Amino acid sequence: MEDRIAVLKQKLAHGLKELAEIKVELDRADGTIKGVPHYSLIENSAHEFGREVGRTVQERHARELVAQTMHQVTCPGCQSKVQPKSQKRTLTSLDGPVEILETVAHCPTCRRDFFPST
Repeated sequence: MEDRIAVLKQKLAHGLKELAEIKVELDRADGTIKGVPHYSLIENSAHEFGREVGRTVQERHARELVAQTMHQVTCPGCQSKVQPKSQKRTLTSLDGPVEILETVAHCPTCRRDFFPST
């Protein structure tokens, strides 16, 4: 397990370095950064990119949670078996708007909506 964690951390570090290279090239190519910029421009670009990465990670975690809850669930009201569905919803996170999928179930027996968890 520790070996897998070490490999994943190394993979993450390599991916971040590669993404940083691409972001710097893009900032130069699209004119966000020109010549010798004030450091605040570099910092703002980096922070916006970090927020974008944060939103992407949040969306990925949410998709994984939905995948874990898409099996048949029991209604907390009448104990009937119900097949949940997923629906899109936009949350406002610290990093900005995040479109996530969430699991929702509707029990036709007792006409109750609920949000099953794992």
